[in-house]
Amino acid sequence: MQPKYPHVFSPITIRGKTYKNRLIAAPTMFAHSIFTIPPMKENVYRMVEKRARGGFAAVSTGEHPINAEEGTALFYEHPIDFTRTEGPDFEAIKEYADRIKKHGALCYFEFCHEGAQAEHNPPYSPWGPDGYVREDGVEVKALDLPMMEKICKDFYNISHYAKACGFDGILLHGGHGFIIQQFVSPWTNHRADEFGGSMANRARFPKMILDACRRGIGEDGIIEFRFSAEDGVPGGMTIDDTVEFGKEIDGLVDIIHISNGLKWAGNQTKTFSSFLEPHGLNVEYAARVKAAVTKSKVAVIGGFNSPELCEEVLAAGKADFIELGRQCFADPDFPNKALNGQEDQIRRCVRCFQCYPGFCEHPTDIPLFEKLGPEEAGKIYSPFAMGRCAINPDSGFGWYPETMPEPQGSRKVLIVGGGPGGLQCAITCAQRGHKAVLVEKAGCLGGTMNFTDTDGDKVDLRNFKNLLIREAGQCGADLRLNTQVTRELLDEVKPDVIIIAVGGYPAVPPIPGIDGAMDALSVYQSMDKVGHKVVLVGGGLVGCEVGLHLASSGRDVTVVELQAMMAPETFGYYRNALLTAMDARGIHQVLGARCLGFEKDGVKLEKNGQESFIPADTCVFSMGMKPHTAVVEKLRALAGDIPVKLVGDCLQVGKMGDAVRGGYMAAMEIV
Repeated sequence: MQPKYPHVFSPITIRGKTYKNRLIAAPTMFAHSIFTIPPMKENVYRMVEKRARGGFAAVSTGEHPINAEEGTALFYEHPIDFTRTEGPDFEAIKEYADRIKKHGALCYFEFCHEGAQAEHNPPYSPWGPDGYVREDGVEVKALDLPMMEKICKDFYNISHYAKACGFDGILLHGGHGFIIQQFVSPWTNHRADEFGGSMANRARFPKMILDACRRGIGEDGIIEFRFSAEDGVPGGMTIDDTVEFGKEIDGLVDIIHISNGLKWAGNQTKTFSSFLEPHGLNVEYAARVKAAVTKSKVAVIGGFNSPELCEEVLAAGKADFIELGRQCFADPDFPNKALNGQEDQIRRCVRCFQCYPGFCEHPTDIPLFEKLGPEEAGKIYSPFAMGRCAINPDSGFGWYPETMPEPQGSRKVLIVGGGPGGLQCAITCAQRGHKAVLVEKAGCLGGTMNFTDTDGDKVDLRNFKNLLIREAGQCGADLRLNTQVTRELLDEVKPDVIIIAVGGYPAVPPIPGIDGAMDALSVYQSMDKVGHKVVLVGGGLVGCEVGLHLASSGRDVTVVELQAMMAPETFGYYRNALLTAMDARGIHQVLGARCLGFEKDGVKLEKNGQESFIPADTCVFSMGMKPHTAVVEKLRALAGDIPVKLVGDCLQVGKMGDAVRGGYMAAMEIV
């Protein structure tokens, strides 16, 4: 039978190796993390293995530096001798290939040299096209021919090592501002010799590297080459440069993989797309390169989370392969579900950056460690926090589902609350053979997440909310709307376990006049009551996102925050995108100001000992959430001796992902 997505599931053979479809699992997490952080080893192996089992045609490891000298990278603490194709290190890298190949996928080993941006590793200094002193005071040495030959030898060694490990090919990362991009870009290459000036000259050293990689991997090995479409900075490399470079390397690599931007400015240069960016944001760049080359195939990455868009791009001839990155955390079974007509069951990445927080780039974020303190910032950037997906609870380091106890029988589970935690709990209960009855006092499911129905920035989150509702309805759970828990209900259901997931409610601090202001979450259902000039007090995540929603509808918005930074509970790329959008939409921001009172025509503030007044047509407040403690205690009393578990905001106020994970774990613990 013809698959629903014929271009996605069209096989292709390169160098005698067949890709069963056009979906490639792009690299995520450093390949060397299995050495640097031993407790992560099994999870990193499982990460790539899940993707192979999920149906991807090819799966790549994360990046690995080619040496521990001038080309070392972040977290690289266990140098490997890539001339030694035996021993524990060799076996550890080889296991990547073994785990991927046993599920029928092709496997790549990704590696890189960060050039002038490499980590400083005394006594070695970073090497780049130009000699200069970096902003951090580190001297970069300009490459001469012997230095270039040394780097090429290292690329040969690691490519040969990959072949010996059993990898079908290599993923040479030359983009994101790494050494090859540094040579191609006129922004970073100012040489006046045969390696600078014209594109033919700027491509000379990159072609030496590609030749070394070809000799290392062999004629039967695949070379996929990752490169940025643009630098994304004034005076930087543009798509026109990349197209010309593509012509120079056409046929020297098998696949040109189009990404974008610079590693150290990932949000500013669109290396990683945020929830505010279009899906497939690099497609037109890839199309330009594809139109210019005749021998190499072209792959594209950038916010893909639906088989529909993958099919559209491939059918239009704009690329030959689609690369999925963060989507692989959200649902590693993406290809199999799309092939089997289960696309409505795909958990589609919401681009929240839970799996990979990224760097802080917005001026108000810097330095984050000083603003948040090392302990809080350390929690965000702990390697053990990375890799966990907000919408896929079966993810995260240190998590092995098979270690959970098997149910000893089918239990009757009463779930109170139809928000994300309760819905996920019902789904997981059903998957484990339990009989779930979910009651929701409102007339619809979704809980707080229903705000996404009217927030134009939250389409992906809306889709996830709808998926939870759909799966809960299909899993066999007994869903009861407009229902309160009573003694009569308990007598009828006779639950073995009660899961309470009643969420929280908006905090209303004793500020004069607050009763006349609107709660931020109520804005979504009451836009007709919101005037043109709005002052929103409370610049946490909710306040900022409601501010964006108001500004996108044409309101003149001012957000007031007591602390020294907006949305302090979020981080990295998500904050960068959020604050950049606030700037772009003209939202006025007042930091370090305390609200003294709400009045009919504005808000009274105190900042640095000075009082002020901001006029407004509508006043809004966002002061956080509080657990529904009274409701919980009432339910506990009704439950009597029945075991009770709490999930989501009614236990501890958190984010959507916390509720999903909590609902999942509550169900997994029922035996």
